Amino acid sequence: MNKERSAGSSLPADRHSYIRQQLQLHGRVQAGELAATLGVSEDSIRRDLRELAASGVCQRVYGGAIALTPNQPSFRARKQEHQPRKARLAAAAVRQLQPGQFVFLDGGTTNLEIARALPEHLPLTVATNSIPIAAELFGKKQLELLLIGGGVNHQSGDALGAIATRMLQSMRPDICFLGTCSVDGELGIGTLQADEAAFKRQLVEQCGKTILAVTNEKLDTASPFLVAPLRDIGLLIIEPDADPARLAHLQASGVPVRAAD
Repeated sequence: MNKERSAGSSLPADRHSYIRQQLQLHGRVQAGELAATLGVSEDSIRRDLRELAASGVCQRVYGGAIALTPNQPSFRARKQEHQPRKARLAAAAVRQLQPGQFVFLDGGTTNLEIARALPEHLPLTVATNSIPIAAELFGKKQLELLLIGGGVNHQSGDALGAIATRMLQSMRPDICFLGTCSVDGELGIGTLQADEAAFKRQLVEQCGKTILAVTNEKLDTASPFLVAPLRDIGLLIIEPDADPARLAHLQASGVPVRAAD
């Protein structure tokens, strides 16, 4: 017990050091437990976790944070996670489309489900920087498919970097479906890698409307690299059972929110 209390400190630098240690030991931390151990408010801990996430130490998740590791799950592994839930989000997403639109599908496993859900009768021009999404769309005769090139991220299968960004700058899509790692009411849309964030920022700038379809786990969380503030998002599509407590901060930003059926 005395050992736990000895960790307490009102100095942010000391708290950050302790939190880093706990992340290394356990892989994740809970805000409530840290507040009790360190003798500070949960608001102080949440602020600490935001700062540590911004410096790339961890990723904020609901109730705490998880350590970032060099070996994030592969695209193949992630696309199996919560697949029925992502398909439900995708069904809501494709209802936002009109015939003849120019649509950009950013990389990501939920956006892969959107690609699968595109109706056969709906003619569209679809651009993507994702090899898995392009493979899914290849052969759909109602689509004109455009593939962004460049250096490919081996974990995600996404083309990123200067070449991909230059190609993107020549496009003006009506709608883009943005992939993301986190959505936070204050910090906005985030991702884990700097090159991903740079490409996504350019994508938001190029598109007429940006739509984000996210599973519950990404709500009220933060990542090291900012993509865009929530005010730049035209529509946030969420799961029907999303926690109201998580949604409160997001709705305060003014972003339009719609629950999937």
